[in-house]
Amino acid sequence: MASIKRAALVAGLVALALVPGAAAQAVAAPSAQDTSFLQAAHQGNMAEIAKGNLTQQKNASQQVKDLGSRFLSDHTRLDQSLTQTASKLKVTLPGSATSEQQSALTKLQGIDGEEFDRMFVETNMNWHEQMMKLIDTEMAQGVDPDAKKVAKDAAPVVKAHHEALQGLAQSMGLPAGGGSASPGASGHAQTPSPEESSESAEPEESEESEESEEPDSENPEPERS
Repeated sequence: MASIKRAALVAGLVALALVPGAAAQAVAAPSAQDTSFLQAAHQGNMAEIAKGNLTQQKNASQQVKDLGSRFLSDHTRLDQSLTQTASKLKVTLPGSATSEQQSALTKLQGIDGEEFDRMFVETNMNWHEQMMKLIDTEMAQGVDPDAKKVAKDAAPVVKAHHEALQGLAQSMGLPAGGGSASPGASGHAQTPSPEESSESAEPEESEESEESEEPDSENPEPERS
């Protein structure tokens, strides 16, 4: 009889020890920030992988082909780790890139040569800048340690990609910040034309002449007797 009681007591203690762990596992769902980061980063990886494949198919420069191959390898590796984390956290990942990314990929498919090189660099700089912002936000606001590790591991890779793109952009004569150049964005001060200089100087001369004439009107000479 005593042995039966002891067995029942042990079984009860084991059950109590297991319940908190099971409850903790049920509660540990990813936050909205972690979920949105994993989904957006996955779409970014898919877009970069597709673009890297395009560089090998197009009549691109060797520099662009080499960079595209590097992006293809790195983003494939990053996405494999991301996918494993999403599966562990039960986060459903999108099946394709965003509509904006797909539109850019479609445009790239229709061009070649120098035009392809230029668009590849410009769009990639913008995309990597967006990816760095995603990573920074996850590092600051993320909750799950596994999701934050995905961001931490991706950060130096994406930064290195962006720096490589900046170097390539400079060698191609493109703005290093991505996108198209804005008026007067070359970094040199614009020299005014002679006509502009004379026009800007004329008002000063008229003001000086008006100031020199004012004392005569304000202080008239006394009348002689």
